Amino acid sequence: MERPSGLDARYVNWNAQLPYGVTVGHVAEATAETYRLFHGVNEYLVEDGFRPLEELLLGNSLSGIISEFLVKNMARVCPTLIANEKVGGHPDLLPAGHYTSSAILKGDQGIEVKASIQKGGWQGHNPEEGWVMVFRYQVGRVPTGGSSPMTFVEILSAKLAEDDWSFSGRRGASRRTPTASITSSGVEKLRAGFVYRVPGVGVGRHRDIIADQP
Repeated sequence: MERPSGLDARYVNWNAQLPYGVTVGHVAEATAETYRLFHGVNEYLVEDGFRPLEELLLGNSLSGIISEFLVKNMARVCPTLIANEKVGGHPDLLPAGHYTSSAILKGDQGIEVKASIQKGGWQGHNPEEGWVMVFRYQVGRVPTGGSSPMTFVEILSAKLAEDDWSFSGRRGASRRTPTASITSSGVEKLRAGFVYRVPGVGVGRHRDIIADQP
């Protein structure tokens, strides 16, 4: 089975605007390291007779693990970022030197990272202003040919305002987890600020917009 070692350079938007000294090269390196880690774990599992991660875990659990891999690898390769060590803390990546601690419950600066198999409808726990990066992945056959257990097909980045979120709290005795969803305005900002997009995976007017070829 084909296993990617990194992003396809033909579809990287090297002109994407990113905050806190993060470069597109840092993102490419972090995704390559995430591939290496993810597939290394899978090789160990399969060699020991287990199913790979994407078959062992339910969707949200898999997305959560991929997100954690990305956060830790972004912090490893980018000297201007550190990983937020607070469980449930926000945002996931903190600008180095901005806080007196690496465990922040609710920070005013940083980058929230989301890995998702979905084309849209991304959620968080609270509507908050700040930078968001969405790493869309697919499992199975990919648009560029071949197949892989997990492949990144689109990476989106934008600074969202508080009104780019809609909030759904609890009602009555409901035990449902409160969630905030990115609205159409926020989704449009993210899609317009793409870092990576393979042909055919964009949505709406962005479907066929990919990086300019050198």
